[in-house]
Amino acid sequence: MKVWQRINHSAQVPKATFAVALALAVWAVNGFSPDPALAGQPQAESVAEAMRDFSREIIAAYERRDTKTLKNFYAQQPGALFFWERKLTYSWSEIDRTMDALVQAVASLKLSTGEFRSGGSGNNGWFAATFRADRVTPDGKKFSTEGRWTVIAERLDGRWLIVHEHTSFPLREP
Repeated sequence: MKVWQRINHSAQVPKATFAVALALAVWAVNGFSPDPALAGQPQAESVAEAMRDFSREIIAAYERRDTKTLKNFYAQQPGALFFWERKLTYSWSEIDRTMDALVQAVASLKLSTGEFRSGGSGNNGWFAATFRADRVTPDGKKFSTEGRWTVIAERLDGRWLIVHEHTSFPLREP
């Protein structure tokens, strides 16, 4: 208590001002703990979390067979390189046609991911996952396949867009 009296008396600092200064010093050293009242406000998510969310949006659009939404997930850059549906594709128009054909070839589609990893920083992100696709054709035939899926995305104008994608499937057993 003598130390407080000496500091307070010698510097003529009111107790309230000293308490605020001490609280600011503790905050600067220990970090800021957010006000619980602000808990409902959106926080900046990590790129890894954003990539997980982005993958879920893509999967949901595929399951709805919503090609308009799917196509809006791509940067549609000239000269882009995609490894998609068992072939190497260099142009957006090839992806556009392949996506239409793929969606028309199924009456229903269920996609699920297995192992999932994601990361990135700033405006660049990536994710890689194993997946299972359960498809039903328009004539009622059911089949399943498993594969690997990698996406590299860039945040352009506030939206994540696919700039490179690679899907691969295991070779069929004889």
